[in-house]
Parts: sequence; C-alpha cells; structure tokens
Amino acid sequence: FEIRAAAKALNRMTHRIKGLIEDRTRMLAAMGHDLRTPITRMRLRSEFIEDTGLRNHMLHDLDQMRGMIDAALTFLRDGHSGEEETDLDIAVLLQTVSEEYSDLGRAVQYEGPAHLTIRGRPSDLQRAFNNLIDNALRYAGSATIRLEPSAAGVRIDIEDDGPGIPEADKARMLEPFTRGDAARGMNEAYGFGLGLSITRSIALAHKGSLTLLDRKPRGLCARVELASA
Repeated sequence: FEIRAAAKALNRMTHRIKGLIEDRTRMLAAMGHDLRTPITRMRLRSEFIEDTGLRNHMLHDLDQMRGMIDAALTFLRDGHSGEEETDLDIAVLLQTVSEEYSDLGRAVQYEGPAHLTIRGRPSDLQRAFNNLIDNALRYAGSATIRLEPSAAGVRIDIEDDGPGIPEADKARMLEPFTRGDAARGMNEAYGFGLGLSITRSIALAHKGSLTLLDRKPRGLCARVELASA
C-alpha cells in the first residue's frame, strides 16, 4: 500500500512539474514571438537614419536581436519550427546552401552525390547546416560539405582547417547556453550559446545525431548523421 501511495504521489509531482515547465515554455515562446513586432518597427525606422555609420550599427544590432529571439524560440521548441516532414533531396539542399555562400564570395564547396532523398524538414535542416558552416567560416575562413550515404541513412560532414575544439570541451559545446571562449568562441554572433545545441536538437528530431570530431593535421569536422526515413 505504501509503495502504491508513494508511486501515485511521485506521478502527481511529475505531472505538476511537467505542467509548470510547459507553461513557462509557452510563456517564453509567446514573449519571444511578440518581440519580433517592435524589432521590425525599429528596423524600419532605422532605415531613415541619415548617418550611415549609425544606421548600419543600429541595423546590425537589431538583426542580432532578431537572431537571438529566433535561436531561443527554436531551442524552446526542441529544434522544431513547426514545419511538416517531406521527402527531400538532401544533396540538392546542400548544393543550394553551398551555392548561396559562394554567391556571397564565401569559400564553401560541396562534395557528394548529385541526388540523395531522405525524409525531413527542409528549413530546419538548412538552419542546422548554416549554423555549422557559419562557425567554420568564422574560425577557418572556408568550409567543405561532404555528403555520403551510410548504413542508417546519410552522413554530412562540415569540415574546416581552423583551430578546432579541445577534446575536453567537445561534449560541453553541444550543451545549451555554452560559449566556448577557449574553443573557437562558438556562437559569438548571437551570444546565447545555442547554435550547436539547436543543430543537435534538429538532428535528434530527424532520428540522427551531431558529433564534433578532430581533423588531421588540424581543424574540425562537425558530423551530422540522419536517418533515411
């Protein structure tokens, strides 16, 4: 009898804690969503600032604020944007990402098959790869995207020849709100330390994983493995 009573009490407490967390998450998500409107208004007003330097600084700060809010909202949703899963050609998506960076004069190249279909959320996956490529460009100046089929689905490596991340810091860098000042200063653009944790959440939502590996003789390989279906 005592064991059953304790189990019931524990169950009630678990449900209560879960409800409190869900309520707080909904509240924070609503606040983040509502903040987008005044930021948009401020951005429009900033366009009329005559001082070019001041205008550019204001627009940069507002873009940074928007990036923080978007990152926080994605984190609160465990990497889900609400987008529906669909059959997508991951090879074409990665080639498109590479071409978009190249069009901006960034050294990003794609190596892999011309076509490879998986099941997933295109916008979420593109955000994940953009996070990894942005980090590679920030600390190495170039990035290589490699796509290969694997036993479970597909493997995507984002490789660079930058300073890398010490072995002792790799696991910590995947945790939310972690900024690796000694390990490439990840996510300095947004300041929350959410970029890698969001990418990992997106990979997990696709029945996959994110792993940080060393490259020889130097550099980092951010490996995303995704299920094929």
